[in-house]
Amino acid sequence: MSSFQMTCSCGDVMTVEADDREAAVAQFKDMMDEAGIKAHMDEKHPGDPVMAVADCHAMIDREVKEVTA
Repeated sequence: MSSFQMTCSCGDVMTVEADDREAAVAQFKDMMDEAGIKAHMDEKHPGDPVMAVADCHAMIDREVKEVTA
């Protein structure tokens, strides 16, 4: 297993453990469903409109990187 990270535009860094990047992307997308996105936006982006799931998932596709030592 490897560690994979995604950094939000707010600077929040999220990390998951997965066998490969594809599995990591799937984990992030599972976490960032409508409820997950709303919770993140409420906490880290107060006052901003809630991001659409499709936009968030596109950002996940672009931003997930394997953590290398």
